[in-house]
Amino acid sequence: MKLAEAAASYVDHKQAMGMRFHTEDRILRSFCRAMGDVAMQDVNAGTVAAFLAGTGPITRFWERKHSALRGFYRFAIARGYANQSPLPRRVPKPLQVFVPYIYSREELRRLLDAVAAIDHPRNVIDPETFRVLLLLLYGAGLRISEALALTLADVDLTAGVLLIRDSKFYKTRLVPIGGDLSRVLILYAAIRRGDTDSPFFLSRRGDAITRDNAEKAFCRLR
Repeated sequence: MKLAEAAASYVDHKQAMGMRFHTEDRILRSFCRAMGDVAMQDVNAGTVAAFLAGTGPITRFWERKHSALRGFYRFAIARGYANQSPLPRRVPKPLQVFVPYIYSREELRRLLDAVAAIDHPRNVIDPETFRVLLLLLYGAGLRISEALALTLADVDLTAGVLLIRDSKFYKTRLVPIGGDLSRVLILYAAIRRGDTDSPFFLSRRGDAITRDNAEKAFCRLR
């Protein structure tokens, strides 16, 4: 069987099980392009190692590519498309680039106090929206992508519950929020306009706030 056919079969199988599998699909398409129009048995360990290595240092994306190929070859071997996996047995440790940092309460107070000071007409996010966004991230422990994906319908301020849809690992969950955070969100929701499907957080232009917008605003704030 051709490599590209086997990869397409694997992606179809995963998506038929209800998985989005978009990133893995892109990785496998890239893998097939790098290997060329070859049969499964013609893929060798050297070309696979070169694909995984890329052109830079070992990163988390190396692990992501390795994980996608590992799942693919398990599938292929189980169905007789391949006899063995050409993946390297040793998995190198990536360089530690990101170092987590936990803000103290005093630092958080200073960040919140500084929100108004960085206001500028060219800023995509107005100070009140940005302050509420920061409080939500801190008070509910959400990922930035989860907070920005919230719609008015997802925020049940009567019950004090947030509906987080299709988050990491394709899960949907309910997140309870405390009284202090509920009061902040109620005041913010009172000035919001739009139907239930519109984003809870809006930019100055009245459209959705992107992750890039939020990250740049936070860099300025720091």
